[in-house]
Amino acid sequence: MLADARLFYQPQVSSDGKTLLGVECLLRSVHPDGAVSGPDGILGRIDSDAQADQLDWWVIRQACTDARRWPGLTIAINISARQFQSPDFASLLLDVIGEIGIDPGQLELELLESGIIENFEGAIATMNLLRQSRISIALDDFGTGYSSLAYLQKLPIDKLKLDRSLIGSTGELKAAAIVQAVTALSRALGLKVVAEGVETKAQQQFLRVAGCHLLQGYLYSPAVSASDIDAFIASGWPATR
Repeated sequence: MLADARLFYQPQVSSDGKTLLGVECLLRSVHPDGAVSGPDGILGRIDSDAQADQLDWWVIRQACTDARRWPGLTIAINISARQFQSPDFASLLLDVIGEIGIDPGQLELELLESGIIENFEGAIATMNLLRQSRISIALDDFGTGYSSLAYLQKLPIDKLKLDRSLIGSTGELKAAAIVQAVTALSRALGLKVVAEGVETKAQQQFLRVAGCHLLQGYLYSPAVSASDIDAFIASGWPATR
């Protein structure tokens, strides 16, 4: 099932685009001819919870292993709702981190609202346990689903990721106002804001002025291999990128 599975990494950069601060790991399928496609082909072959667990933990272990190469970068990992709601998730994750030998402060777990609202109190307990070990938590795809502002007050999170659908519409007055308002509120609550789906210089300039801390998107780089991230680090992430 995992023969064609690879992790690719999309850079997350400072709001001026000049500093590489972290990466988000993304599952990809690499075909025998070298062509790369999205994860659908891999996910479509999963037909049991056991296989889903195998894939989830392979992703986590591989991301942690790659993180040892980049001690200065944050590694963001998407965690499924089912996995996060498992009562032993936190302890198993800490075991993996200890076994591989990375700084827990490098890891950031990206969670969707669906991974939280099913068992709100349990999710908060797990988040607090992880954050005590310096693992950060990001609420992903904010701007879709319920996107309740009450979450920003109640959840022990560190970052908010603005959904790409909002970023792609920042040229429209209402969308721009929403991005500015959510960013201002998040900053007031002590949260960092990540904008994904950044594709143009105009978007970068708007998001920087709005107060976003990190930017992610094709303006800087698509998801690339771990060796490409090595090259970015070696080159000092040139400001011309």
